Amino acid sequence: MKFKLSLMTLSGAAALSISNVNAQNYEDALRYSNLTTGTTARSMAIGGAAGSLGADYSAAAVNPAGLGVYRQSELTITPYLNFNGTSSKYIDNSNTADNNTAFKLGSIGLVSTTNMRGRSRWKSVTFALGFNKLADFNTHSTYQGVNNQSSFSEVMAAEAQRNGTNEADGAMGFLGYEGYLLTNDLRSIPYRNVLAPGGTLKQTKYNQSKGAVNEFNLSLAGNYDDKFMIGGTLGITSYRFRRKTEFVEADNSGNLNNDFDYFSLIEDLQTNGVGINGKFGFIYAPVQSFRVGLSVHTPTFGSYTDYVDYDLLSEMEGLGRHNVVPQNLYRSDYSITTPMRAIVSATGFIGTRGFITADVEYVPYNTMRIRYEGTGVSEYERAQNDYIKSTFRSAINGRIGAEVRATKDLAVRIGGAYYANPYKDGVNDLGGDRIDLSAGIGYKLGANTTLDLTYLRSEQTYKDSPYRFTNPDPANPITFYDASIKNTRNMVALTLGLRF
Repeated sequence: MKFKLSLMTLSGAAALSISNVNAQNYEDALRYSNLTTGTTARSMAIGGAAGSLGADYSAAAVNPAGLGVYRQSELTITPYLNFNGTSSKYIDNSNTADNNTAFKLGSIGLVSTTNMRGRSRWKSVTFALGFNKLADFNTHSTYQGVNNQSSFSEVMAAEAQRNGTNEADGAMGFLGYEGYLLTNDLRSIPYRNVLAPGGTLKQTKYNQSKGAVNEFNLSLAGNYDDKFMIGGTLGITSYRFRRKTEFVEADNSGNLNNDFDYFSLIEDLQTNGVGINGKFGFIYAPVQSFRVGLSVHTPTFGSYTDYVDYDLLSEMEGLGRHNVVPQNLYRSDYSITTPMRAIVSATGFIGTRGFITADVEYVPYNTMRIRYEGTGVSEYERAQNDYIKSTFRSAINGRIGAEVRATKDLAVRIGGAYYANPYKDGVNDLGGDRIDLSAGIGYKLGANTTLDLTYLRSEQTYKDSPYRFTNPDPANPITFYDASIKNTRNMVALTLGLRF
């Protein structure tokens, strides 16, 4: 759903200066740590289980030893069409739906294989370069509900009381005060004039996100006697993320004389970053019909810059209408260390008729770390990293797939993957398990040309907290509501492979 055009008066182009703020938290670390493995249509079709199969460019992102299985050089390109749909529930309102479609490039890979001659037991050396898309952030969501417990303006009141109302000291306190959402003693007018007398507030949140994690790979692999393959990848990771949200809160009491009608707050966040990591692995084939593999991914060490812009429009009845646009772009510079990964895999071949393959992946999400630019460790930084350690856990993900050769030129594939909730049980239920199911075909167009087509369906239910704030009166606890969002992704991917 698009933002209402009358409210889309963002101030990024007119910003006069830039302020530094620390607004990043564990959500940013998790966003850039949740990655997938299937990057070609063939690997997607078998659930992304590319750890011990080999001879597919996606091995560069999973187990680079799989590149050592190649016997010919190859160029591959994988575009895909992504259909995203969400359905949401917030408080008493369910089945708010939103959809979006995007055409993307999933991977490009160039694999160059040199077959060794003479008496050496090293059969081949393979060099590969290209890129794989490891995450796609394109989503739209909308949710709405009637709240009788709290107001978003209380977040503004809490920041104003803590940091003041100057623009340079933080956006929320400044916006709330200049938008007449706060009293002179920095209390919430919607709470005082609507909720406290027993009324309710209608709350709506629109969210549009886009961007991706793209990894540019440089890989080297070797094949020793068709029994032992070893390889490594140097990965340079590019992060792009943009999120526009609009939170609308309106008086639902029917009282036209309580000095509050509605407000709309638009936030425009843009993130760019770059990181570096390494991947190392081996594959061992004790017999021709069976392979086992092991790969280890180092943490990715990434550096990021955020720019955040705000636009507040408030209608306060007797207090008038107010449009507040900060003169500042709020900037944050920070770094994130994502968790390492370890992948154990196995593949069994059924003669020349097909195979079954599986991966088990270990990801310790509680080792994520975030650091803010500057000297020393701030209290906020320490609190975020302590929260990560106490809230997240080590997750075990599983992927499995199979291929059957129906004819000499046609292969049929199926697969599935399970990605575990990274949150600890009973600590925070914001996360959710993800299930991927896929099917595809591969066809040889000639001696050196292949075409792979895959359909993948992914489902995940997670929760979104529109806001939180510290309760000024612990004796009267506040109920905060989370929105439950079910995201369904349908993807059609096509890979063209040219061997030479």
